[in-house]
Amino acid sequence: MKRVSKIEKAALMVLKAKAVDIRNVPISITNEEVEKLPLENQPFLYASGNWGPGYIMIKGLVGRKEVMKSLTRELARKIVKTAPRVDFVAGNVSGGVIPGWLLSERLKAPLGVPFVYIREARKKGGQKELVTGIVNNPEIPAGANGLVVEELVNFAQTTCNGADALRNAGYSVTHAATILFYDNPEAVKNLRKHGIEIIYLFTLPELLAVAEKYGTHPQGAIDGYREFLNDPLGWQAERGLRPLKEGGTK
Repeated sequence: MKRVSKIEKAALMVLKAKAVDIRNVPISITNEEVEKLPLENQPFLYASGNWGPGYIMIKGLVGRKEVMKSLTRELARKIVKTAPRVDFVAGNVSGGVIPGWLLSERLKAPLGVPFVYIREARKKGGQKELVTGIVNNPEIPAGANGLVVEELVNFAQTTCNGADALRNAGYSVTHAATILFYDNPEAVKNLRKHGIEIIYLFTLPELLAVAEKYGTHPQGAIDGYREFLNDPLGWQAERGLRPLKEGGTK
């Protein structure tokens, strides 16, 4: 009997948790028409402002402790092998906070490395900090190397923004980590431009291959998601969808 890889086990765990939603988005629609469509035909609006046919609710697995701990445990092993130096972990709000904290506990025995979180924008009250937990923290000196963490990376804009926030504050960022990397060509460009190496547990193409193998989703839906991944911007343009300046998953 063929041995199942750790990647396949992890991807199947996410699929069995019903964290993957893929929709059949029609050709020739406009932004204004999206909400008039039946839910099963509405594209998802991502945080980047771009549209797509599917969404993986990794952050929704925070209520499944066994699943989340298992995923981050395997990711931590890859980080230790790939990133030569991690002085602290920075989780992007909101999806990166829980996995980021769990990773920070595992990266250096016995107490782990310090953890901070990065806000999407400066909050209106309080100290208006962009990075919470880093100011006046003797455990994170200037120049320390931070690992930016998100639960998934699609277009990588928030990952790059998080790295910029840390660099602007006087810290170093060489790597980012995520459970799921879409392996979106636009994300690859953004990460390369910002000088960030991404460490991931599995990619969306790998997840879709497991979905196909175990028949968790209709073949047409899987093929449609693959079409999007080949050319995300072209997929949107073909359907008449315009990226929005302010995104927000829905």
